[in-house]
Amino acid sequence: MVVKVVEWRVIFGEEKSSNKPLKLLFSGSTSDFAYITKMIYDSDFTVVARGKMPLSLFLFLARRNYYKCDLLLFQYKRSSSVRLKESEYSLPLWVGTTVSLPLHVKSNSAKSDIRLIKKNGLQYRVANSLDCIDDFFVNYWVPTVKKRYPEKDVEKEREAWNACCCELLVVSDGEGDVAGMLIRYDDERPYIWRNGLKNGDLSLWNKGAIAATYYFAFEYLFSKGFDSVYLGLSRGFLSDGVFQYKRKWGGAIKGIDRYAFGLRVLDDSFAVRNFLMNNPFFHFMTTAFMQQFFLMMLTVVIRKGIFVMVLMA
Repeated sequence: MVVKVVEWRVIFGEEKSSNKPLKLLFSGSTSDFAYITKMIYDSDFTVVARGKMPLSLFLFLARRNYYKCDLLLFQYKRSSSVRLKESEYSLPLWVGTTVSLPLHVKSNSAKSDIRLIKKNGLQYRVANSLDCIDDFFVNYWVPTVKKRYPEKDVEKEREAWNACCCELLVVSDGEGDVAGMLIRYDDERPYIWRNGLKNGDLSLWNKGAIAATYYFAFEYLFSKGFDSVYLGLSRGFLSDGVFQYKRKWGGAIKGIDRYAFGLRVLDDSFAVRNFLMNNPFFHFMTTAFMQQFFLMMLTVVIRKGIFVMVLMA
């Protein structure tokens, strides 16, 4: 039998909304570590302990708060042998979103973006040559990702790009190209896969360049006869900026990752309450018993400063 070994860290710093100390016991990938610490803390935090051990031993010690922490977050596979306790929550690592076509805009933010696109005279064209896609990778996507997500290893993406059937939508402002979006087709279903700003120039965001990649992609795909488009994955927190951005275009949840975070409050501190109140999350519920008593449970957890949205698995 293969024993699952996990890497864990104890992180200490001030929770950003309360400026009170919060000690987190975390187990997960490097990218998850970067995301979670950025959400909980300002830039000033310290890893005070770390190590590796079998998952079963890690959970045994963590649930008994051996490391004297306030909050536990650990990544696990939902189909694995891990069984959460009553006081623990299961947060999807990623949730997928889909937009129905034609686009029906209700969000004031999306309406404002469309006005900005038209005001700046943004237009689009579709390019399918490999040279254009390679130029997009090097001069649009990579520099944009490096500025927004410096911890991401962009070089690992190159092989995936060559293996997919894609179209490149390019946005221009009349003077030159300003942004691009790669549309992937999986089983003939369109998937808005990657977008970026020319040379990673984030000032173009305020001119509506990224919004234009979405808006024109919806227009283009509807003209090709598609009635929906997949927008890809976002984190399982309602406060996640990517999730909120997709939601404003009418994105509905469709598709849930098989991996999840287990969350447990180890010390009901002021800092933990502030973090959870400012970062509501999706939560899996699988049994009829849990569904039946959800409203009762919701009253209890809100009182403890936790708000969840239920995903029936």
